[in-house]
Amino acid sequence: MPAIQHVEEQRTNQADRITARCTGPGLAAEIEGVDLSRPITDDAFKKILDYFHEYQVVFFRRQHIDATTLVSFSARFGPLDVHHMTEHVIPDIPQVRILSNAKNGERAIGITRGGMHWHSDLSYKPVPALATFLYGLECPPEGADTQFVSMYTALETLKPMQRALIEGKAGVHDRNFRYSELYPNRPALTAEQVAHVPPVEHPLIRVHPATRRKSLYLAKDVVSTIVGIEMRKGRELLDELEKDATQADRIYSHKWQAGDVLVWDNRCTLHRATPYDNRYTRTLYRTQVRGEVPIAG
Repeated sequence: MPAIQHVEEQRTNQADRITARCTGPGLAAEIEGVDLSRPITDDAFKKILDYFHEYQVVFFRRQHIDATTLVSFSARFGPLDVHHMTEHVIPDIPQVRILSNAKNGERAIGITRGGMHWHSDLSYKPVPALATFLYGLECPPEGADTQFVSMYTALETLKPMQRALIEGKAGVHDRNFRYSELYPNRPALTAEQVAHVPPVEHPLIRVHPATRRKSLYLAKDVVSTIVGIEMRKGRELLDELEKDATQADRIYSHKWQAGDVLVWDNRCTLHRATPYDNRYTRTLYRTQVRGEVPIAG
């Protein structure tokens, strides 16, 4: 068989083996037929990307990769971000943060107990995150889920009166708004850290640049105010909108297994972590891909 023909058959066959099985309420799918430790053809990656856009949250079970491979796969989605808080990154691989309660002496080797409130990663930056990637190395047998809701669904099910209130308006995303309340066990942010991430305005309804679908873009613990609405009424509205968006029957809870690679689209989802017993060790690698300035819907 000619070499060119053999390569073409390999390329086609890899894409043909990839399937997706929806596991959540209108979002989240397990992608099968992919070994992330091996090179992925352009056709195969296009299929993965199509599933990512369709399901908003995708995951791959039973993967055996290292941090460098996670970086390489993540970079297929776009340019990687290096988090503005540089503690707990892998030496010489600053794109990878470690999330872990394991300790080296008295010091945790990674970020602990983070993100246990609904949010979209880095929404408080002028250019928020496109996608976040987590690779599970050690996973507790219970608890420590990562939960998701679709903000497409949240917008599509709004009452007409609610939508009229937020149409054309922006929210003020502020990392510093509730940081001390959300993370009472962490050191307070320094003046330099606060100044490094000032508040930013983003539309409450945004258009996804790939799917062209509209979604809500807010989280009550990150969006401090709605521009043009009195503070108290704005806070009440944000609480109401998030409560509606995160109804129990809309939540997908990812049950972690060691070897999972989980990827989600921050432009159209909210997520949060759930608690777990500290007698179990949890260690994840995390990368994130930079997105674009949100497009008002």
